[in-house]
Parts: sequence; C-alpha cells; structure tokens
Amino acid sequence: MSKIHFVDTSVLTELLNIPGFNKRHKQIIAEYLQLEGNGDIFVLPVAVLVETGNHIAHVSDGNMRYQIAGKLASLVKGAMDGKNSWNVAPEIPPDVLEAILAQLPAQTQQGRGFGDVSIIEQFNDYWKNKQPIGEMRIWSLDTHLSGYSQTGGLSRRKNK
Repeated sequence: MSKIHFVDTSVLTELLNIPGFNKRHKQIIAEYLQLEGNGDIFVLPVAVLVETGNHIAHVSDGNMRYQIAGKLASLVKGAMDGKNSWNVAPEIPPDVLEAILAQLPAQTQQGRGFGDVSIIEQFNDYWKNKQPIGEMRIWSLDTHLSGYSQTGGLSRRKNK
C-alpha cells in the first residue's frame, strides 16, 4: 500500500541539491528513490513551493540557480499534469487559512512560523477531506514537523 508524504522545505531543498541546504542530499535521494519505488505519493504544500523558490533565488551562481529553478519548475509541472508521483496542494482554503491565523500567535511562541503552521494545517485538511487509506506523514528534517503522521483505512471512510 502506498503512503502519502507531505514534503517539507527541508526535504525538497535536499532533493533539489540547493547549496547550503544539501548536507543530507545523498541520504534523502536514496530514501526518496526507495519511497518512489514503493509507489508512494508526494504532496507539495504551497508554503514549501514559496520557501524553496526563495532559497533557489539566493543561490549565488547564476547558472546553478537557473538549473535548480528549472528542476523545481519541471517537478511542479509534472505534478500538475499527473506525470509523476507528486501532487501539488497550491491553495489554502479559507477555513484552513482561518485555522492558521487563529493558531499563528501561539505557534510563533514555539518557533513555528506561517509556513510551518500552514503545512500542518494543509496536512490536516488533506487527511480530513481526501480520506486517504494507509499512512500519511509530513516528511521533514525538522523535528517540530517530522512527528506529524496519520494512519487510517477503509473503515474510516465507511464511518464518515
């Protein structure tokens, strides 16, 4: 059974091998290839696209910056066209945005910014509304995000 991985910026920057954000590149690539080989699905929340794009924009080598941006664009385009194992969650519904804003002041006290809170809330919204069967997690190298996971099955759908 395939699993769903909400990919955090800390993982996407490693996969794209962005200088300064690629200390575990080989390890993350190996894990990704194993997960992809299992038929797992990868979801890109809107905050991850924005944050990763900002990191790419600060790469000092213009040729490298262009190549990495092209990789990101190709990955997202493939996800939008259903041509790879990636999905994009590019919008934040109004009720999810309200939940983010309600939590934001308290979450910033714990070191979580808007991006992290929005990833968590998009994760929760996906779980609630897509009703995936099996396992779902936030794939992150940051400890405050990596603990998020859910497990469910067909019975959860039937009881809805």
